[in-house]
Amino acid sequence: MPIVLVFTGHMTDLPDRKEPRFPPALEGAARTAIGAELDRLKARGIAGCFASGARGGDILFHEECRKRGIATTIVLPFAPDEFAKASVEGVDDGDWPRRFRRLWDQTPAERRLALNLPVTDDAFATCNTHMLDLARRQGSVHLIALWDGKGGDGPGGTGDMVNQAAGSGDRPHIIAPQDLLGS
Repeated sequence: MPIVLVFTGHMTDLPDRKEPRFPPALEGAARTAIGAELDRLKARGIAGCFASGARGGDILFHEECRKRGIATTIVLPFAPDEFAKASVEGVDDGDWPRRFRRLWDQTPAERRLALNLPVTDDAFATCNTHMLDLARRQGSVHLIALWDGKGGDGPGGTGDMVNQAAGSGDRPHIIAPQDLLGS
């Protein structure tokens, strides 16, 4: 049975983050790890892919899927400009705003979903739940997570999504940034 992939992951760290979670220097290693998991799963058949569009893991996931000819759906809690302010901008390296905008603009309208929720932390949790629900309607869900295994910074974070997927019987594939340090 084909699987439906959902991705969640940490954003690259802001310059003032006290405890590093996903340092920008790990972008290449994270990209490689995401790509390797996609290559492994592609042989099983992938019926769909869902992720948000934050700098870091989300954008890497979309880029790696598309490099392999796998279509993705972008799901945002807010309109793209509001989302970019909240979850894409803020770091000087990585060119994340341009990459986000390119992904959004190159995605067919039927694969772009902005939920237009109020700009609150709870909107991220609602977006996660909505993404999982969309994926479940298409098939057997498998979550890929770029996650350090710790609690998040608020509702709707990576840990929340991992818990939701695991609670539904999925065994998420975890890519731990701390394990990428030697890559």
